[in-house]
Amino acid sequence: MEIQQLKYFVEVVRQESFTRAAAQLFVTQPMLTRAIKSLEEELSIRLIERTSKSFYLTDAGQVLYDRAQDFLLQYDDIFQTMADVRSVRTGEVRLSIPGVLLEVYFPLLLARFHRHFPGIDISVVEEGSKLVAAAVSSGRADLGLVMLPVDEPYRFESKTLISDVCQLAVSRHHPFAKLSSVNLQDLKNETILTFSETATLHDTFIRMCGEQGFAPRIAYKSLMTRFSMKMVGMQQCVAVLPLPILQPDLCEELVTVPLEPVIPWEIAIIRRREGYRSFAATQLFDHICEHFAALEGGGAEELKNGA
Repeated sequence: MEIQQLKYFVEVVRQESFTRAAAQLFVTQPMLTRAIKSLEEELSIRLIERTSKSFYLTDAGQVLYDRAQDFLLQYDDIFQTMADVRSVRTGEVRLSIPGVLLEVYFPLLLARFHRHFPGIDISVVEEGSKLVAAAVSSGRADLGLVMLPVDEPYRFESKTLISDVCQLAVSRHHPFAKLSSVNLQDLKNETILTFSETATLHDTFIRMCGEQGFAPRIAYKSLMTRFSMKMVGMQQCVAVLPLPILQPDLCEELVTVPLEPVIPWEIAIIRRREGYRSFAATQLFDHICEHFAALEGGGAEELKNGA
């Protein structure tokens, strides 16, 4: 039994005529007659009795007609649901992201996305880059934002969204505040704040200090930018953090100073290289890439206006 046979049968019953049903279905009457006859042969039962003056269903025909109508409605619903998913009107995306990126970059981005795709739910988990990569690799997250590099990069398809640097944040009363730059070696005796162990920056900073011949004294580890800035402003420490993360919370009490050698801060969006990608996740991936490309191209004001 095929879907098309059921559709033909239901239309014949609705029209109470093979001739009218054939016209409605845009098929020839002989083709329609053969389809119904084939259905009866397959079921080994008579479905329709007709003469030149009458048309009526057998008991079996009535049962099939009632069931077929319900079945075809459900069948159409399934196709409509798939069409909705394909056109990204519905769906769910699991996004893993460091909280500092979520706070600085994503309120406008997510608001704009939901205006275009209100049927998509985004489940956001805040965690450091190393945990983000693990979540995407294991399938617990569809998409993730990470600081490069990531372990086992061959597992991921990635696109760089931000290419910037880390700088030193100090109190304006600190001696470093008057310098044009600070060498990493000059941090040897400083009390330092940077991201926690779950962040790639933590490992990168320690590695680069090791290359300069010392182990940094990291007294505070935090992913909370405002806390970090308050600690720096109170002269409890200096902070090595990404410049784009520092800038929104700078005040007259704080100064940022370039570091030498440069500590790069590259942020990428990643997804698994292998495996199924939902339509919703693909749409959000593209939207995030487009959003950051617009920021890079000076389109921040346009994005704020909801374009």
